[in-house]
Amino acid sequence: MLGARSAVRTWLLSCTLLAATAAVTAYWTVRHPHPYAGSLGLLLAVTVLFALAERFNVTFPVRRGSHTINLSEIPLVLGLIALGPVALVLVRLAGGLAGMAVFGHQRGRKLAFNTALYGAQAAAAGLTFHLIAGSGDPLGPRGWLACFAAAFVADLLSVVLISAVIAINDDTEEWRRLLSADLRDVLQMPLVVVTTALGLITAIVVRDQLAAAALLGILSFAIFRVFQRYAQQTQGHEQVEALYRFTRAVSGSNDATTVAHEVLTQVRDLVRGETAELILPDATRMVLSGQDTFRVLPPLQSDDWWQAVRDGESILRPESMAVPVALGDATAVLAVSGAMADIEEFDAGHLRLLEALVAHAGVALTNARLVQELSHSARHDALTGLPNRRQLLAELRAAAGHGQVGVLLFDLDRFKDINDALGHSIGDDVLREVGRRVQERFGDRATVARLGGDEFALLITRASSLEDVLAVATELHDTLAGLTAVSGLALTTQASIGVCVSPRHGTDPDRLLQRADVAMYVAKQSRTGVHVYESADDEDTPRRLALLTDLRSAVESGAVRVAYQPKVDPVTGRVLGAEALARWTRPDGPVRPDEFIPLAERSGLITPLTEHILDTALAGCASWRRAGHDLSVAVNLSPQMLTGQTGVREMVERALRRHGVPAEALTLEITEGGLIADPVNGVRVLHALRGLGVRLSIDDFGTGHSSLSRLTDLPVQELKIDRSFVRDITQHRTRQTVTMAARQLGHALGLHVVAEGAETQEEFDYLRDLGCDSIQGYFVARPLDPADFLTWLAEDAAYGLAPAHPHAG
Repeated sequence: MLGARSAVRTWLLSCTLLAATAAVTAYWTVRHPHPYAGSLGLLLAVTVLFALAERFNVTFPVRRGSHTINLSEIPLVLGLIALGPVALVLVRLAGGLAGMAVFGHQRGRKLAFNTALYGAQAAAAGLTFHLIAGSGDPLGPRGWLACFAAAFVADLLSVVLISAVIAINDDTEEWRRLLSADLRDVLQMPLVVVTTALGLITAIVVRDQLAAAALLGILSFAIFRVFQRYAQQTQGHEQVEALYRFTRAVSGSNDATTVAHEVLTQVRDLVRGETAELILPDATRMVLSGQDTFRVLPPLQSDDWWQAVRDGESILRPESMAVPVALGDATAVLAVSGAMADIEEFDAGHLRLLEALVAHAGVALTNARLVQELSHSARHDALTGLPNRRQLLAELRAAAGHGQVGVLLFDLDRFKDINDALGHSIGDDVLREVGRRVQERFGDRATVARLGGDEFALLITRASSLEDVLAVATELHDTLAGLTAVSGLALTTQASIGVCVSPRHGTDPDRLLQRADVAMYVAKQSRTGVHVYESADDEDTPRRLALLTDLRSAVESGAVRVAYQPKVDPVTGRVLGAEALARWTRPDGPVRPDEFIPLAERSGLITPLTEHILDTALAGCASWRRAGHDLSVAVNLSPQMLTGQTGVREMVERALRRHGVPAEALTLEITEGGLIADPVNGVRVLHALRGLGVRLSIDDFGTGHSSLSRLTDLPVQELKIDRSFVRDITQHRTRQTVTMAARQLGHALGLHVVAEGAETQEEFDYLRDLGCDSIQGYFVARPLDPADFLTWLAEDAAYGLAPAHPHAG
């Protein structure tokens, strides 16, 4: 489309020039009649000389265009002196048109433009000559001055019009460069003076001694050869200077794209091409064409003409050439196509120049790329390629204080278990995959960074409100909750996310990250998934230290007590058993289990705490059975208890023997997500426990993404549907579908299906009608102290609970 518009503009310019030439010539003829007094032979002779002048051209490159010097000043001077304006214009047009067609092989719009240019030059030169020379002797001193002035006007007009056509077709900056150029360089004044003087001598000789014109022909040819050698020498010096300027230009930046653009600009100008492109090792192309249009394009097909250059051999064609570019241990290709009009086609000299330029360009591009790689490495994580903490802080520093900025910091729950169980190689694969997924989902809305370990961050610089940031955090949590497939394994990568917003939570970058980290810790402890920073969260830091000290004492002294939450048969109302839940109260009040259980896991207290809960629960179960209540008791096992190094089988066996409780009366609950911590040892430990005769239950089913194949391999007898699917189940079709699928799957595998978290009559009835084997929740009873639990049992003789139990809630 751009090329079509340029062609139309060139044709319009050519037609305008011809019209202007005709108008000027007609006006001058009407106002100043100058009848032609010469012979037809003189007309033909001047026409032939104009045509022959096209055969003896000397071209000097001038920026993206060229300045052509030939012997046309000789017939021009003859025409100025001997012919009128109309005749001069006509013979100039005829001779130039014939010469360009025969000797220059010009066609189309280029021929049309140059013909119009010659006509305009002849009209301008004739007008200038007659204004200065007047009616005096054309071969007198005043006539000489008029001839020189006319030649310079014609030359200047040529430069201006050629700059115009270059600006139309190729380079809009041509006008600016023309205005800032040295006029002497543009006009090539010495050469114009010499050829004009030669034309004047020719006119004098023709008037006085026509035969001597042959000698002038020899002299003219000699001068042409001198000009030609001078042009070659000048171009040689220009190329050396251009090479120096090229080296200096491409070495002035450490940005690889900037260097590539400069390389293409310089190469295209110096080797006289229309288009230059750099094909990178991955076949991505950087192309400079048209009016300085720089584009980065995707790879071409593998059969492109320059492919052979990758093997190290340059290619030269009349309209294109390509040279290999060494970029360290890789090879790129620099290609130039579309020889400019002044050179017609590329030759060996152009190829040698391109190879010389490429030698310098390769060094500059390699250095720029290395600098960028070093800079990139300093600011990006080596494992995932994401920005690192330093880069994130730099971007946060630039953004803080300029509107609302959201900071999301998250780490993967139980990532240490993956590393310990599957090895650091698998752990690295998980981190890479998590980074890829988050970048793919949020990269266009936030800066995604890895801060170290399994800790990542998102920086949202265009947040309009806290609600927008929370929406991203929720979407991030849902994105990470899916399965992560690495090395043939399907692993869960649930995360805890801390949120803070600037300026609401401060503007200091380090403080914002620290507060997001505190919020993340709260999210992890509360298992809420996402938590927004509050000032009270920081006060919990010393509290956590105090909790850890007190927890150790509480475990050692047995101060952690046990509460029991009943499980009932929803059809008969019969109590089947109870789940033992850890409860801890400090002098300042109760501590939530989701706060002290993770503390016990991280501090190494989980084994003695589990042993205490197990011992207390079995003691309670034994007391129930002695009171005539044939019930079972369920105890939760931490994933850390399945590593094979805790002696959990021996612990369970000792507790059963100590309290005289049959193994089938004990159910051990393992969270679904905890099964991936150590798959090999985990399954082995479960089989060992099953060998004692205890029942095994998968807790929180539906939240850990176990595979069906793993589920069928586990020696479990019970499946517990997580409370998150039970809550408001009558109002949510999706939760109904998931719960029904879990119940059907459990029954298909021969498992006892438990639904936990029923809090209303409607939820209880729905789960009963769905076919769940047992139900627990606040609707049946809240967790009860041991004495209250025995009282609760006694009030319901023969376990005859009605589904709408009066003690519920």
